[in-house]
Amino acid sequence: MENKPKRPASKKLLYTLILLLMLFVLVEVIFSVFLYHKHGNESLATIEAMKMAKAMLKGERSSVNVDNQKLVRPAASEEMNRQIAAETHNSNRFEYEPWVEFRNIDYKGKYVNVSASQRKSVPAEYINPSSKDTVDIYFFGGSTTFGFNVSDEETIPSQFVQLYKDKYPAGKSIRVHNFGTPTYYSYQELVLFTKLLFEGKRPDIVIFVDGVNDFWFAKASYYNQSYFSYILRQVFNQNLAAGGKFNFKDTADRMYKDPENIPLDTYNTTLVQHYFSNIRNAGMMAGMSGAKCYFFCQPVPFYKYPNQQKDPICFKDQHTRYDQIYPMIEKQADSLPGFTFLGNMLEKETGYPFVDGLHYSPAFTRKVTEQILLKVEEALK
Repeated sequence: MENKPKRPASKKLLYTLILLLMLFVLVEVIFSVFLYHKHGNESLATIEAMKMAKAMLKGERSSVNVDNQKLVRPAASEEMNRQIAAETHNSNRFEYEPWVEFRNIDYKGKYVNVSASQRKSVPAEYINPSSKDTVDIYFFGGSTTFGFNVSDEETIPSQFVQLYKDKYPAGKSIRVHNFGTPTYYSYQELVLFTKLLFEGKRPDIVIFVDGVNDFWFAKASYYNQSYFSYILRQVFNQNLAAGGKFNFKDTADRMYKDPENIPLDTYNTTLVQHYFSNIRNAGMMAGMSGAKCYFFCQPVPFYKYPNQQKDPICFKDQHTRYDQIYPMIEKQADSLPGFTFLGNMLEKETGYPFVDGLHYSPAFTRKVTEQILLKVEEALK
């Protein structure tokens, strides 16, 4: 029998490299599907998956990175940074709530505390003995207002009290209430605010901090529905007599995708119109209840952040819908009573403004809160 000629070693190596490359491409495609819009910092989904696996082995969660905590809070102990990350992870769950669909679970920790839809503020009030009454201030917003990945005392409402106390030691007494809820956007906040008014709550000042959730998972805003609408809708599509065996699918990712049947210009313009409509309606509800209302369009890593690609923490997405939407909002900002555009705050930022891909670090939270106080302080003098 004639022996077949052996392949040269160089060809074997080439075939092996081609096979490995095809295998890598296949794995990358698979991971890209499952990690779609989970927004890791890596350009390759394979690397992000490896980071997630490593974090899981450590008992951590990749979206709550302890290394990031150390960067933004270098003076804190290892234990404190790790515990804030762990408590953020453990408290990031929801339960049913009438009319607003869902709310944060109640949670009690050392650094993260939530009760009856409110995140704990530290301090929650500043009492001046010479002040005749106490001004109640309600904060609404998404996870940045809630204070995702920071401690109770590092949230916007907590920083507001501390900054006010330092600046106006002889000012009016104030008390803050943090109704910020992860995934909430302006429409859902409007519903929550209205619900609280109907329950007899009467704030003196109402502050809304928005911009991320209204335009990031934008389909929710476009259709005026909640982030979890698709999965909640499945409850009514199930056969409730089928032994309680439900196979729910996490469909929230579709909230990020631009619609195929709507021109993007039309889509983005509608998003801005809905946002402004929610602002006007919230202002109307506040006026009817005798409260002063303030609105802040917040900074995001996707807009006018020159250091974005060098920032080791924040998301690296570029050419997002914010490039069109934020200039539209800024142009009309002066036409809205009580409205302030803060979208340009990252233009000269060189530190660590984010504690994860999207949420503010303690230091940048303070900077945002300083801008909020500048607008609200006239009502407190």
